[in-house]
Parts: sequence; C-alpha cells; structure tokens
Amino acid sequence: MSVPIDTETGIDELAQSAVKVAKQLIAESEPNKKRYDKASRKRFSRLFKDPKAISVTVSLTDEVMRITSAKDAARVLKKSAKSATLTGFGLINAVGLKVIAAISMVLPKPVLFAVHTQVKRLSKGIILPSESSKLAKQIKRRAKKDIRLNINVLGEAVLGEREAAERFERVLEMMKRPEVDYVSVKLSSVVSQIITLDQDGTLKRVSEKLRIIYKNSIQSHTFINLDMEEFRDLRLTVDAFKLVLSEEEFEKLYAGIVLQAYLPESHEVFAELVKWSKQRHKNTGGVIKIRLVKGANLAMEKAEATLHGWVAAPYQSKAAVDASYSRLLDTALRADHADAVRIGVASHNLFHIAFALEIAKKRQVMDQLDIEMLEGMANPEALAIANRKLRILLYAPVTRGDDFASAVAYLVRRLDENTAPENYLRSSFEIGESKEIFNAQAERFLKGATDRHDLSTKSLRHRSIKFEVGDTFENAPNADLTKDSFVNKLDKEIRSVLMQSDLQIPIVIDGKQIFDRTLIDGYDPSDNAKVWYRYAVAKSSDVESAVKVAKKASPGWNELGAEARADMLKKFGAIAHEEQEETIAIMARDAGKTVAEADPEVSEAIDFANYYALSAISLDLEKHSSPVGIVVVVPPWNFPYAIPTGGICAALAAGNSVIFKSAPETVATSWQLVNQLWRAGVPKEVLQFVSTEDNEIGKSLITHEDVNAVILTGAYSTAELFSSWKNELNLLAETSGKNSMVLTACCDIDVAVKDLVQSAFGHAGQKCSAASLAIVEKSIYENPNFKKQLIDAVQSLRVGPGYVFSTTVGPIIKKPEQQLERALTALDDGEEWLIKPNQIDEAGLMWSAGVKTGVKPGSWSHLNEWFGPVLAIMVAPDLETAIEWQNATDFGLTAGIQSLDPKECEYWIENVEAGNLYVNRGVTGAIVNRQPFGGWKKSSVGATAKAGGPNYVATLRNWNQMKHFLPMKEAASKWLKSNIALAIDRSGLEVEQNVQRYRRYKKGFLVRIESGTSKDELDFLNWIKKDLGVITRLSSDTLIPGLANLVVESTVEFAEHAMEFDRVRWLSAEVPPVSDLMINGVACDRRPIATRGDVEISRWFLEQSVSITQHRYGNTNAGPKPACVGLVI
Repeated sequence: MSVPIDTETGIDELAQSAVKVAKQLIAESEPNKKRYDKASRKRFSRLFKDPKAISVTVSLTDEVMRITSAKDAARVLKKSAKSATLTGFGLINAVGLKVIAAISMVLPKPVLFAVHTQVKRLSKGIILPSESSKLAKQIKRRAKKDIRLNINVLGEAVLGEREAAERFERVLEMMKRPEVDYVSVKLSSVVSQIITLDQDGTLKRVSEKLRIIYKNSIQSHTFINLDMEEFRDLRLTVDAFKLVLSEEEFEKLYAGIVLQAYLPESHEVFAELVKWSKQRHKNTGGVIKIRLVKGANLAMEKAEATLHGWVAAPYQSKAAVDASYSRLLDTALRADHADAVRIGVASHNLFHIAFALEIAKKRQVMDQLDIEMLEGMANPEALAIANRKLRILLYAPVTRGDDFASAVAYLVRRLDENTAPENYLRSSFEIGESKEIFNAQAERFLKGATDRHDLSTKSLRHRSIKFEVGDTFENAPNADLTKDSFVNKLDKEIRSVLMQSDLQIPIVIDGKQIFDRTLIDGYDPSDNAKVWYRYAVAKSSDVESAVKVAKKASPGWNELGAEARADMLKKFGAIAHEEQEETIAIMARDAGKTVAEADPEVSEAIDFANYYALSAISLDLEKHSSPVGIVVVVPPWNFPYAIPTGGICAALAAGNSVIFKSAPETVATSWQLVNQLWRAGVPKEVLQFVSTEDNEIGKSLITHEDVNAVILTGAYSTAELFSSWKNELNLLAETSGKNSMVLTACCDIDVAVKDLVQSAFGHAGQKCSAASLAIVEKSIYENPNFKKQLIDAVQSLRVGPGYVFSTTVGPIIKKPEQQLERALTALDDGEEWLIKPNQIDEAGLMWSAGVKTGVKPGSWSHLNEWFGPVLAIMVAPDLETAIEWQNATDFGLTAGIQSLDPKECEYWIENVEAGNLYVNRGVTGAIVNRQPFGGWKKSSVGATAKAGGPNYVATLRNWNQMKHFLPMKEAASKWLKSNIALAIDRSGLEVEQNVQRYRRYKKGFLVRIESGTSKDELDFLNWIKKDLGVITRLSSDTLIPGLANLVVESTVEFAEHAMEFDRVRWLSAEVPPVSDLMINGVACDRRPIATRGDVEISRWFLEQSVSITQHRYGNTNAGPKPACVGLVI
C-alpha cells in the first residue's frame, strides 16, 4: 500500500465556516419538508429515543416479514407488540399495533397482509420497487429536481452460483434501462465463490464478471460504482477495480469505487488509488470516482471479530470515524489529483457536507465534488443541496416485490447504525428546532476536524499483537486470512509438505526412535490415495516396553506438581500457535482438511492445553486424589490434531503418563503433535508414541493389565469392542452422533440453509458433530425458496484437495464402506435424490455433496450415523413432532434449531436430548470453555465429562472415597448453588450466548451397592434422591437390612434391569457387567463416591452446552433472545 496523504492545517479555519454553512443548509431544508416528511421525522425521532421501539420495529421488519407461516408470524407479532410503547410509537400506532396483534390470533392472514403492506408503505421511499415502470417514475421525479439516483439491486441472499448469476443478469438488465445511468454493484452479490484465502482465484472470478459489467457500462453509458463490503473484501475489491480498469479495453472508462472511513486502511488505499489513477489519467485520460462513506457493516465486523478472536477492523469509536471522514475530505478534495479522481461525499451529516463544500471552494475543485445521500432518509436536505445547484445523488436500493422480505436486512442495518445518541441522522430529526442538539453535533464535528491530524491510519486488525498463553484462560484466535504474512507462510508450508515423498515416522519408546518395524503406508486422500509417508507399527514386545516405561515414569511426573506440568502445556500452546501454518499444511495433506477446517483445530488444541493446565491447578489435585496412572489415548482421524491434544493434555495435566496410539489414517499429523509436546518439555518417557495396527497387538495395548484408562474418540461400536475385550476396562469415550437440525416455520430460510449446508458438508460431512439430518417443517419445505437456496448452495460447493485454496469440500478419508457406502448410493422406500452425490476421483475419495428427501421416521437414514457428504431431509408437521424425531435416535451429541420465534427456541431447548445445543447457528465447531463438548445417551461412554469443560481433568484422577457424609454434603451444596442452579455463560460474548448448565437424567440411575456400603454412602444416596431429585434405584446381590426398596438380583439380572435407566453407578466390589450394559446402551460409572463434594456431585447430572446466536446481521438489538435457565433444585 501507499503512504497516506498528509493533512493540511491551512484549512482548519474552514471547520468553523462549515458550521455556519450547515446551519444555513438546515434552514434551507425547512421549506422543503412536506407533510409526509414531517410525519416521518416525528416517527423516527420517537423511535430512536426508545430502545424497545427499535427492537419492535426490527422484529416487524425482519422477523414477522420473513416468517412464511401466517399463524407463526402472528404469534411473533403478538409478542413484539407487547413491547410497543407510547414513547416510541405514539398513542395511535402503539394502541393500533396491540389491537391488530390481538386480532391476528383470530385472523392471521388478513392482519399480516396489512402489516406487510404497512411496512412496505413506510419503507416506500427507502427501498424502491425495481419494476421498470415504477422505478422510471421515481427517477424522473428526482431528475426534475436535478437529483440523480444511484441504483443498488437487492435480492435474496447469495448462497450459490445460481443466485449470483441471476443477480448478475438483473444488474445488467438494470444498466440497459434508458432511465438508469448510475448503478452500484457489490461483488459478493454477483460472484458466489468469494474465498478470502483463494486470493488469485477469487480475483480471477471477480474480474471476469467485472469485465462484462464494464463492457455493458460502455454500451449503455451507465456509470458503475463498486460498493465496498466487509473488511475481508477490501483488498479484493481494490485489486479487481485497478486490474480491469488498467486493461486496454477499459483504460478510459469512468468508473467508481467506495472507501469506508471506519477502516484505518482506507487512508492508505486512498493514496494508492490516487497514485494509480493519476498515472492512468496521464496515460489515457481516464478518470475514476471515489465515493467516501462512513461504513454500514460496523456491527457485523465487530461480531465476526469477536467470534474469531480478532481485533475488529473498524475504528473503535464514533469520534474516530468522524475524524477519519474529515481526514479523507481533506486529502481527497485537492487540485493535485482533481483531474484524475472525482470525489463523492456520501453522508447525511450536514457538517461534513458543508466542510467538503468549504474545502472544495477554497481549493477551487468544486467540479471534483458530488454530494450523495440515501434515498428516503433526508429528502428536504437533499433538495436544499440541489437548490444550490450542486450535484447530488441518492443511493437507492431497489428490489422486486417478491424479494422484499430479503431486503429487510438493509433496513435493519440502517436502523442499527443510527441508534447511537451521538449519531447525526438520529439528531437530524430535531436539529432544526433544538439549539442544544445543533451545538452538540457541531462540537462533535469540530473535534473530529481537529483530531484528523493526529488520527492513526495504521491497521487495527493487522497490528502486531502476539497471542500469549498466560495464567488466565483466553481462547486462541483463529488465523486471520486477510493477513498476507499468514497466507504467504501457509502457501510456503503447503508447498513444502507437498514435496515430501519419502517421510518415515517411527514409534518412540523411552525416548528412542524405532524405525525397523513393519512399515504401513500413509496416503494423501486428495491425490487418489497416493503414498507420501510410511510409519512404523509396534510389535508385542514394544507394547510391553512402553507400558513398563510409562509405569516407571508416572510417579515422578505426578510429583512434579500441577503448576510445573502446566508450564510445559502452556509452552506447547505457544509452539502450536507459532507453527500453525505448518500444522495446517500437514493436516490438509494428511486428513484432506481444507484450511477453513484445519485452522480452528490448531486454535482448539492450544485452548485444550491451556484450559486443562489451568484446570488442574484450580482443582488442587494433590488434595484427596492421585493420578489414574497410565492413560492410552486413542484419537480419531477426523480431528487428528485437536482431539488427541485434548486427551493427551488432560491426562498429562492430571499427572498421568500417556501412550499415544495414533489414528492409522493420520499418523503424520500425530507425529507433528507429539514432537511439539516433546519440544515443550514433556519427557519422552512420560509421553510415548506407539502406533499399532488394529490387530492383536493393538488389542494388547488397550487391554494391558497396567493400563489404567483409555481415552477413545470414535464410534460406539469401537467402544463396545474395547469393552468386550476387557470387561473392567476404564474407558472414557466420546462416541457416535446422529445429529440433526430442525428448521421451523419461523426460520429465516437464507440463514438456515447457509448454516445447514456448513453443518452437513464441512470437512465433507466427516465431523462427529455434523448434521447428517435436517428435520424441516412442512411449510418451509414446501416454500420454493427453501429448495432453490439449498440446491444452489450445495451444488456450488467446490470439491477438491484440502490444500487447494479454492476448495470448500475436501475428500473423504477412505473409500466408502458399509454405512457411508449405503448413504452415498442407496435409497430406501419413498426416498429420492434432491441432489445425487457423484464420485469424482478414481480412488473413490472425492464425492460431490448429496441431499436425499422423503426420509421416513424410523428409517435407516433417520436413525443411523455416517461420515460423509450426504444430507437426509425429513418433513415434519410441527415442532413437537420434529423434536420427537430428533430425540428418537440412540445418540445425543449435537442438535440445532433455526427459528426467529424465541418461544419455539425455548421449548426446543428444554425438550431436545443432546449434550450440545445450537440455536440459529451451525451445529459444529464447539470451542473450549464456550461450548464444552460431549453427548448424552450412546454418544458418551464411561465415567467421563465434557471435553473442554470444568469437570474433564477431574475424571483422570482417582479421588479418595468418601468417609464422612456431612462435610462432603456441605461442599457439594456450595457447588450446587454456584453451578447446578445457574445457567452460566463463561464466554462473555455479546453476539453469542454460550450457556453451560446441568440437567437431570430422565430415567435416572440404577445403583449397585453391597452389604459393605457404609451408612455415610447410603445417607448420600438418600440425600441426592430426596433433596436433589435424582432418580435412583438401589440394587444388590444380597438383602441389606433397613433398605425397603432394595432390588436383590444377580449381575445378569442387573444388566437386564439397567435398561430401564439412563446410567449405572457401581459401588460394589463385584465385577460389573460393563460389556453387557454397553450392548444395552447403558453407561457404567464404577468410581467410588468421592470425598470431594464438588467433584462427586456433578457425576449425578447431565452436562449441557447451549449456544445461541444473539444478533441479526451483527445487530445485537435484533433477533430472538430465548431464555436458557439452570436447574431448579
């Protein structure tokens, strides 16, 4: 980029002159106020003074307008109307709204038609009809007043190529209309595959469309303005603009681009454009126009940055944005480049407009200047400017009648950006009558004009802030794909990894690398399963050696203490962050992960290490517990870096030694991870790397008598297999999930489809949390827009190698077998392909995404899990049925709902059975501490807890058995008050609520006791049943005096009886029938009752994470805010 142009102090006195001119313009606008304008201003003035009125208005324009079901829309209308106040709406409107809301429950369709009509009427001047005859009339009306219109074609959300192509054609059609001479284009509305990481490919795709637009611009004599969108599109838009306009065919074309004052980078970009345009003008006589705006995407920029851990790109205060705008006016309106660069001053702030006029006059560049405003937002002021014979344009969004609901996003942003008390437009409704308001706005302007000299133009988003793994937990940020330094380093690492062809990976036992073993091929799933490394697998004697070394190392590792262990884990976090590009590159080739999928894994791994390190310290582990001992970590291939990191770091933090058995499909990623941990200081005798085949040798490691625990992430069938090998195996497992997303009649179809497609096909549908099932209410399924958007989004997914930046869906890890093969190729009775999946490569690892419909309740596709790019769709008559179907599977890992009705969301939250719930967002991407991850029912096995949550590290310690109930009860009661009774949000995010809470097991516990069970233990069991509402039933092999409700039964009978319960708590010295229980889908917890009440009590409740989107288009004042409560004890 270029160095920003310096400000000039010589025009400072013009700021005072501008205040006088602004006052004149306000006075001159008064006679232009028609009855409609006065009523509108009065309405807006009331509205902006009342936050409740803003919320009601947003609800009407966004939620009620979008909901296609009349009955459901009426329900949301009624709820919104309750908040309508006299202050915000006035007597007639407030009462009228409440009355029609009440009537809507009886006559929903007529009332909603009236509401739609009224909303369209009130927004009539803000969003114009795109129909030729109607728009032509408005353009002619404005032309009579010497006002031109800058047309922006709105439409449905662009989720795929079809909608982008349709919008593109509509833009071209608009340009051909004789009355239209000025059109604004958003690149994201005409090109669907704008991929920030794929800079070259995206630039090529965008430029192809832009050439066609510019050709039509020449033919139709229509000026084209490139709108600026989010920060991530800044470089793309500027590069495409310069690239195409530098070509011979367009080197003389007059065209425009927008710069946003809220971005510090705009000052460098402005200087860059001026330098380039001056040279272009010198060579060809070509001229450009730069439209200067404040920026309308502030809310969404902040929301995205918050969720990803970035610094928000815009200036952080309204005052800084005002100063930035004044600085741009100073540097823009100059004779030095006036011949090459025209300037559009786009603002409603009459002080800024007046400042621009004063600068232009003094510098004698009035011909360089256009004044621009928003259509319908300041008509009297626009006329006042036009009456001064100044060029003025009004930015006019246009839409077809059937697309109006989609255009409400524009209204919501307009409302949101003008709600702040310091905002000029909010004040403008009364500025002519209130000296106090005028003076306050003048003061703000004068301060901004003065501050422009000292305003920093350095990037906020890209400033050098090193992420530190510290003593307090903070989620690691995702990689910022707008940073050239990251992209360049990543590209270099990918090229380096792709050049590897003879890598050999050893097993490592007691610090010794062992290569001379059987070598297994590791292949690249993105390249027809081409071999790129070979890894050694252990033999029987290696397993014995590793266990022996681990057993010897355990005591010393535990004695080191939690803080010393934590220092190593935090050092690993720093190493992982420093080497994120290399790790992403390895995952991309090893697991076929796209960068978008691999990057969050690195952040999650860092989070696991830091969170568990701090958790172990806070638990005060040395009191009342000892390490489990030797822990074997058996991770999956689908999350080859984050999940093994979590298991290893939790075990290490808890003072255990670890044997790491890599997933056979992703050994290269495991090798990267284990080396980073060793370099962080973890001793090689404490953490050993032992790959095995899935044969008797692998079995011998899992079942070894000295192995004290196995952490498994994999299929439930694998957990069953492990338990069948060794009945007393201490298995802590996160297992399968048949995850679904419910789309209710109250959903926003565009948002729902976007979230559904990402949830179903991210990492080619191979996440344990992936939504392989959508349960769609009938009214939505039958809405043509739903299928149209779904088909468009799915068919626009780009399938390819994970390491190719343009890929959005990578390969599957191995050739389809059994479940996945059936999902990809077979249809059951009544089912049909909405989109049929197709094999793309020879090896059978690349598949296009598929969608099947007609899935019936109880069918194979309804109840079975698969790991691949197939989405099944069920059609439900209502929400209650949808929840019933969602709960009908054996699993309960993740679940989602899409609905703009908070009551529907609340009902769903309280009735769906899953460990991780997601409201109005995707169902994948759990983040440590925000959404601790782990499921219910068959999605969880053994005495485990949610990964990334407060209870997980404690599961990897042996806690002393309770001897005395009363002190334990006191500690447990204290914990209950601060945890169970509350729904706790530890994330602290405004744009997303992330609640951690506890629920009761519906069927409760079957508790196995014995004659030796102490009175204190029985008192505890009685207490949790009577006082805490935990359902329990006691069972024993012998009669115990004094226990009237005791069931006396054998272990075989017990296993059958246990099917009536959710869970088993085994407090007997007998050998529990774990394998039999697992076959029946019942988990068994064999731990004794712990002396630590805070540790013990959580074992009797289900953990649940609930993540709720709390914004609409970044606006936190909009959208449903369902309540999520704790457990009443």
